[in-house]
Amino acid sequence: MAGIIDEMSLVDLFNQLLGTHPQEIISPGQVVKAMILNGLGFISAPLYLFEKFF
Repeated sequence: MAGIIDEMSLVDLFNQLLGTHPQEIISPGQVVKAMILNGLGFISAPLYLFEKFF
C-alpha cells in the first residue's frame, strides 16, 4: 500500500496543497500517508512514532 501511495505521489501532492514550514519534522504529506496506512490497519504503531519511520 505504501508503494501505491508513493506511485501516486500523494505525499508530494499534499505537501504542495498544504505547504511546509521549516520547523516541521514531518511533512503534511508524510502525516497523511501515515494516517492512511494506520487507518487501513497496516501499521499498529502510534502516530507520534512515525517521524522515526519516514
